[in-house]
Amino acid sequence: MPPVDVSRFLSKADEALKKRNYDYAIQMYREALISAPGNADARRNYRLALIRKYDEQGYPSSLFGGLGAMKTLVMTKDPLKLIEETEKSIEKDPKNIKYNLRVAEALAALNHHEASVAVLEFVFKSSEGGGNDLSVLKLLAREYVSVKKTKEAQQILNKAQKLAPNDKDVKELAKNIAAQGMLDTVGSAKSSYELVKNAGQAADLEKRQKMVLDANDIDGMLTQEEEKLKANPMDRRAIREIAKLLEKKKAYDKAHERLMAFVQVDPSALEIAEEAANVKNRGFDYKMAQCRLKAQQEPQNAQGWLQKEQQFAAAKKAFALDEFGRQVEAAPTDMDKRFRFGQALFDTGRFEDSFKHLQKAKASPKHAKAVNVMMANCLVHMNRLEMAEQQFSIAEKLLTPDDIDLQKALNYARADLSERKGDLPGALEGFRTLYLDDAEFRDVEKRIDSLKKRLGQG
Repeated sequence: MPPVDVSRFLSKADEALKKRNYDYAIQMYREALISAPGNADARRNYRLALIRKYDEQGYPSSLFGGLGAMKTLVMTKDPLKLIEETEKSIEKDPKNIKYNLRVAEALAALNHHEASVAVLEFVFKSSEGGGNDLSVLKLLAREYVSVKKTKEAQQILNKAQKLAPNDKDVKELAKNIAAQGMLDTVGSAKSSYELVKNAGQAADLEKRQKMVLDANDIDGMLTQEEEKLKANPMDRRAIREIAKLLEKKKAYDKAHERLMAFVQVDPSALEIAEEAANVKNRGFDYKMAQCRLKAQQEPQNAQGWLQKEQQFAAAKKAFALDEFGRQVEAAPTDMDKRFRFGQALFDTGRFEDSFKHLQKAKASPKHAKAVNVMMANCLVHMNRLEMAEQQFSIAEKLLTPDDIDLQKALNYARADLSERKGDLPGALEGFRTLYLDDAEFRDVEKRIDSLKKRLGQG
């Protein structure tokens, strides 16, 4: 049975979303889902519309709707009915992992795999703890296999394997994904050639299967994707492919510019905006790495290249400050974004502002440990030394032996606190202990040398 055309609903909903007419957008997405429950764009954008509405207007209490829906869910075995009832709870709590997972499972049972993937990707990116929820990861990997996204399935599987290496389902998934990968790289390539009659299509298939693309290959593929985007300016897949190809050419700034231009056309494409920020940061990392490489290759110009690296590092910090500030302004209740903004403020030396944002983000289970360590660091830099000691105690109770990097950051801050209090021998001992653990951690070696001179040991 061909899919129902709901483009008129989606068009009205997308337009309403641009104008921030959230209630009408939500209503139109609902209408689309009634007619086409397997429509992936409607499932995804319905949730994005809810988030944007609640970020601006505040979140409602989800308790009543959640309990009411749960009673119905227990009684129904009809997947469509289950989806319908669960979406009522999601309307009040769009980031709820349990409800979204239930919808994704029901969609998968109805063979609406693209829609199931859309829901799971939303949970993975937007829900607190969604990226580390084993049930979400397992179902998302399985659904990626169903829609033949083997590479994405493998990436999610890798994350699941780190969380639960001995899980039976994870092991079974590994076998299935490996088998699908073999079909993709061997079997399907052969059958594709048998099916492709047009010589130009065959050449394109060969290019896309090459491990390393040359400049001509990339330019040709870019032309194809540009034509797709010209035909449909709202094609998110096409703009993603364009950005990926530009990255292959190391044109990071151009990729960022194109992604952000797309977001201007489609403000609801929040995942494209996030990808744009990631591309920009990868560009900074690439430029800094190139500077370090040039410094090694050209010793006579090493100082100049290292200074240029520092300029890029400063620009990266400034970008993070601007980008995460914008994201927090757009979504003030998103604690993940607020944590990142607090981190960016800390990195640029705005410790009091950082502390205020981190205080709000510490309720996040995902970032609680890092937030408390950074709050202690902020208090040290703010010279609130007694309060810093109290915060150290709080942070230390949260850490486990697995939190190696956070423990180093805490130990560094403790040693810094000792120095600020005038306990130079205690500070020297703290930095020495850290040096023995990781000699390259921050500027620990310089701190030791400075303290030794002050103590007359230099």
